[in-house]
Amino acid sequence: MSKLYGLSKLALLNTAGYAKCVIPLNKSASICAPNNTGKSSVINALQFPLINDLRLTEWDGHDLEDTRKFYFSTDQSYILLEANLPHGDVVIGVAGLGKIAGFAHQFFCFNGQLNLDDFTEGKSIIKYTKLFKHLEAQGKKPKELKAQELNALLTGGTTQFDSDVNLKMIPLNNVQDAAIYKEIFRRILNLHKLGASDVKRFMLRVFERHMSNSRVDFYEVWRRAFDKVNRARRELNALESMQEPIAALEAMLDSEATLKGRLAAYAPKIDVALVEYDQYQQEHMSELSVQLEDIEQEKHDFEQKQQLYLQQSRDIERKQTQIEQWFNDYYALKTEFELTNHATLKTNLQLLKKEYEQLSFSINSAQGQSLHTLDYRINETQKQIKSLKLQLKNLEFNLFTRMREDLSLKEVEEISRILNPDLLSFATTNLGEVTITDDDEFGAFLAQLSANVKGGELTLPGATIKLKKLSPVQMQSGDNKEQLKAQLDALQQSLLEFKQQRDVAANVAQKQQERDALYEELMSLEGALKRFEQYQTMQQSIDAQVLLREQLNAEREQVDEYLQDVQRNAGSISDRRSIIKSKQDLLTRQNDRLRQVKSERIDHTLDIFTGKQVPYPVDVKLDFDNLAEVVHQFNKQCNELKNLAVNVRNTYLHIYNAGITKFDNESDENEKYAKLISAYHNLDNERDAVERHARVALTEVAATIKGLREDLDRLRREMNSFNRGISQHRISNLQSFKINIIARKMLVDSIDTIISTSDSYEKGDNFDLLSVQPSDQKALNQAKDHLIKLASDKAGLTLTDLFDIRFEVVNRAGETEQFDKIDSAGSNGTRITIKLLCGMLFIRYLLSDQEQALYRIPIYIDEAADIDPQNQKAIIETALSFGFVPIFASVKPQISCDYIVPIRSVKNGSQNWVDEKDWIEVEHSSNATV
Repeated sequence: MSKLYGLSKLALLNTAGYAKCVIPLNKSASICAPNNTGKSSVINALQFPLINDLRLTEWDGHDLEDTRKFYFSTDQSYILLEANLPHGDVVIGVAGLGKIAGFAHQFFCFNGQLNLDDFTEGKSIIKYTKLFKHLEAQGKKPKELKAQELNALLTGGTTQFDSDVNLKMIPLNNVQDAAIYKEIFRRILNLHKLGASDVKRFMLRVFERHMSNSRVDFYEVWRRAFDKVNRARRELNALESMQEPIAALEAMLDSEATLKGRLAAYAPKIDVALVEYDQYQQEHMSELSVQLEDIEQEKHDFEQKQQLYLQQSRDIERKQTQIEQWFNDYYALKTEFELTNHATLKTNLQLLKKEYEQLSFSINSAQGQSLHTLDYRINETQKQIKSLKLQLKNLEFNLFTRMREDLSLKEVEEISRILNPDLLSFATTNLGEVTITDDDEFGAFLAQLSANVKGGELTLPGATIKLKKLSPVQMQSGDNKEQLKAQLDALQQSLLEFKQQRDVAANVAQKQQERDALYEELMSLEGALKRFEQYQTMQQSIDAQVLLREQLNAEREQVDEYLQDVQRNAGSISDRRSIIKSKQDLLTRQNDRLRQVKSERIDHTLDIFTGKQVPYPVDVKLDFDNLAEVVHQFNKQCNELKNLAVNVRNTYLHIYNAGITKFDNESDENEKYAKLISAYHNLDNERDAVERHARVALTEVAATIKGLREDLDRLRREMNSFNRGISQHRISNLQSFKINIIARKMLVDSIDTIISTSDSYEKGDNFDLLSVQPSDQKALNQAKDHLIKLASDKAGLTLTDLFDIRFEVVNRAGETEQFDKIDSAGSNGTRITIKLLCGMLFIRYLLSDQEQALYRIPIYIDEAADIDPQNQKAIIETALSFGFVPIFASVKPQISCDYIVPIRSVKNGSQNWVDEKDWIEVEHSSNATV
């Protein structure tokens, strides 16, 4: 056997529970240790450098985060590979970056052999951050690699490091096959999980470059192909049922063309006429404005005269009104005062005023006084009056004068304090009240009385009376007669006032009403006196007022004549002004009407110059007088065209909603309508077209699924070639091994039915799907229904749905066995052999024909003790013949291998240890001894 290149050693440092682990990869080896010691952890570590995409790795049920922590718990954890390659030895490493980096890892490589001393310093493992400096000190040139770069170097891709290092040891035919290679490699590291479904998936992935690799949703393919036919049939039925609406649409389009022709003829003429009318209107309005200004000036002048005469007339009228009012007032006063005079009025006023003042004084004096007080004053006043009358009557001969004859005035006054005042006024005449019978005796009595009344005291026997608080009687002498009369008059006047006050006090409210009535009468009389004085004044100017009235009447007649003349002239001016204003108003109304109809124009929103038109046969001429009406009619026709367009669209929408939609893709509406109408006039051609669509639809369906059918035939050919390649090698303890493609009959027959039916039509057979179904149409429908059901259940048909695989094994005794599932094979050795063969053969198929025999690839076989030694030897030989190096794992050593690698524990069982010194090389002889 020629020399093989590839991996020679795997080393673990401070990772996966190993303080150190070195195992051979260039020869078959048996890793032996108790269960759960970490045998699988060693081989699984190969996934980091060789698969290098964690999404494609598998870790016996552990998630990626736990796996990273397990392998790269510190920045002193390493997974190292040594490879013997044609250009020399290389080392590939995976270094942990520690907890601070999230247990991430970093790839690196360098040329040279693997020496674990390069990764230690004393008894410590070098941290990755210091590793490169340490390696460079040893003469190494390490390179950090990204996962993509490492993958490219392993498979022979192009990288920036090609001139520095060459790691090619997986010579793929195509670097794009790296993903399927990694998936198969991962599975042969875990052979116990490899099943028939994996083999089928690997088979399709390996040969996919030779396949169309299509997924066919048969229901969608059939629906899409015959949807055109069904839609065409529905549209044909709709076209037949919509003949009347289509005819109406055609008529509306003809009317639209006629209306467009008319509007297209009028539109430019109207545009020109509107511009010319603007100029005409401005000039004419300017001319009328000048005329109106002249008339307005003339009117202003006349209005000035009219205003002057009117003002004069109003002034005269006001004066006439005033003088007429004067005469009215005069005649009223004359009627009132013609039979009276000023003296009478004045006397009556004075008397009335006196009566009013007396009553007012009485009311004012009576207020706040009681009737008892007034009665007392009246009585006292009456007494005084009586006393004065008595004095006046006996003024010459009374007791007072008589006493004066014997006594002095002072003595008499002192005595009068104790006497009744009236007593002194009694007459001493013969018929008087006092009769003096003895003058001497009476005189002596008076002297005695005067002696007892002295110094303001009356001395009586046994008593003294003080009289100073009594007033002496004031008696009048004959000389004071006039004074007595005056006093008597004053007392009588006071008595009268007191009586009036008592009368008022007895009924104040009534007296106040009488006073108010007197006041009103007084005011009326004062007003009458003033009016009388006015009457006297007016009598003096009556003649002048009569003359003035006559003058005003004459002046009023003259001004009214002037005013009538002005008004007649103003009427003529007003008529001429009205005519001009009417012309202006007419122009304004015309202009407003034109502005309105111009604002109502919508022809700029309509497409009247393109599309189908019927030329308007009449030469269009426009007049300014009816221009607004012409534009109005033009607008009405534009709205009619707009409504007609809406009706056309609605009619087409009605037809469209009825199911005729195939013309709606036309961007030009006129073309869309024309094609619809053309189809309406050519129904027979439409029917023929639907029949052609139906025949083409089946051809499309057949062409779609034919790719799947051809992929199945192609896969069979590829597998036949694959199986022939297997037969050229010795296959363990088997005579032969094949992977057979077993078509799923009902599914493939259904596909063949559709394809053959389509082929028969293409060869010229008459096959009308729209007519009554022929006898073979039933088979076609069954095939279609079967494919639709399968496609619906699986969300589409792929090549994998068309077949199953079956493993065919011929043992050394020539007995043939077939298995649909690998795990149903008889012996464990046979199952392992089939799994190994499948994995190795698919990987080998991916490798370059020129280089596949140069490189070795490790494979892992767990629980190897279950395989008998003879089968172990056969497996090792077969694997080596295909370029694979088997690594067995078991509790006990397997001497069929070249090396026995025991795993031992260190640090009280906390870590595992495998050193090259621990390897046991097995010397094989005819007796198979160690």
